[in-house]
Amino acid sequence: MWCPEEEKKEKREEKSMPALFMEINRQYGMRCMQRIREIGIQQGQMPIIMIVYRHNGCSQKEIAEWMGVTPPTVNVSIQRLEKADIVCRKRDDKDQRIMRVYLTENGRKIVEELQQESKAVEKVMFSNFSEAELCLLRRFFGQILDNISEIPVNR
Repeated sequence: MWCPEEEKKEKREEKSMPALFMEINRQYGMRCMQRIREIGIQQGQMPIIMIVYRHNGCSQKEIAEWMGVTPPTVNVSIQRLEKADIVCRKRDDKDQRIMRVYLTENGRKIVEELQQESKAVEKVMFSNFSEAELCLLRRFFGQILDNISEIPVNR
């Protein structure tokens, strides 16, 4: 008798490791992005929000450099985030040419909510793994990252 679950497992075994990584990332992203869209945040704005969360008070120029985009590109997104009361901009005390970006109270609440959502998805993702398996998986992922880091980006 035909069983769709068995067919899915067989197809998974045929996929390359990078294809499996991409599929896991896609599935995880879909589940996390659903809540992000409900809040009204565009996908491209999330990196800015997370950078400001980790580096509250960073400059727009720093955000652009970390993202690998131009400052005007970041400026447009920051303006939208400012209108949504997620971030605010203030001039630097020492150099008035520099605009510093801060999360608002609303922005912090949104990040905390999204982190909880992400943890809930992660909990389900790894629910059938033992602590030892998770430790081993983390070690494998770390080794894969180390290995791939040895390949020059601009060959």
